[in-house]
Amino acid sequence: MYATCADMEMAKKLYSGMQRKDLISSTVMVCGYAKNGKIDIARSIFNCMVEKDVVSWSAMISGYAENNQPSEALILFKDMQECGVCPDEITLLSVISACANICSLDKARWIHSFVVNNGFCKVLSICNALINMFSKCGSLTLALNVFNAMPRKNVITWTSMISAFAMHGDGKSALALFDKMKSEGVEPNGVTFLGLLFACCHAGLVDEGRSLFECMVQEYRIEPKHEHYGCMVDLMGKAKLLQEAVDLIKSMHVRPNVAVWGSLLAACWMHGDLELGAFSARKILELDPNHNGAYVFLSNMHAKSGNWNNAREVRGVIEGHRVSKETSSSRVELNGIVHYFGAGVFMIAL
Repeated sequence: MYATCADMEMAKKLYSGMQRKDLISSTVMVCGYAKNGKIDIARSIFNCMVEKDVVSWSAMISGYAENNQPSEALILFKDMQECGVCPDEITLLSVISACANICSLDKARWIHSFVVNNGFCKVLSICNALINMFSKCGSLTLALNVFNAMPRKNVITWTSMISAFAMHGDGKSALALFDKMKSEGVEPNGVTFLGLLFACCHAGLVDEGRSLFECMVQEYRIEPKHEHYGCMVDLMGKAKLLQEAVDLIKSMHVRPNVAVWGSLLAACWMHGDLELGAFSARKILELDPNHNGAYVFLSNMHAKSGNWNNAREVRGVIEGHRVSKETSSSRVELNGIVHYFGAGVFMIAL
């Protein structure tokens, strides 16, 4: 109870007072600390456990996966197999999620082989996760192979594959799959439409995006969320339909958030609309006074238009607020090693 309520101090007090710390109580502490971001403490308790079952292993693996330590999750999964403990569906979902975050295609293939060889290939939730994993690891073909081999599909399956096409910039295939989904009698949800709008945005399909947004609201009675509005603003902004994007923001039934204004700001930067861009940046800073992106965009737009005094003024604000610009990064897998690249940084993840 205390762990679930994030009161780990009280949970620790009760746990420390137990004369016999059994498998269940120790697993609860591992899970509680992991859920609350204290992964090192969770691991220390896990290491001290004399007895471990599939639940305790899964709790620790899930903790690493959820705390952005996917490599540790995969290492622990190998240790689990060496100890002769058979994973269950929960374990594999965490492992697949970890692999998706690493974006290693070699590891993705290894996990897929494990799923097939151990009889999990017909578990719906695992197959759905495999589609997402292969998509994030760069193989649309393998994602589609999993999709086509599934004897049973639910809305998550179709949505995962639509999102995979969207992620890889294949908007036409995403829309075609949506038509097939409807013909199969599967009703889409808000996440499905988010994937479709994302696909239209990446492929520049403005008319199709408008039609889908209207279909979502009028036909399926799905209330748009910030993410849907953000996609539409991004879609219109890239097409230089800035006024239409502004009109959409004004029509929102919820208050625009940083992401929505950020999409408009990015479009203003792309098309050189300094006045609207400055307005968007101010809206972002009203919501988040320390938003580094708004300051940087504002400074860059002033510099781009030759307003060096204004650019220096904004830079002064950045330094005064001690705002730091997050370094962009990318990664590529070569010979089984994922290489991470950043501005002025080179790292290798073994």
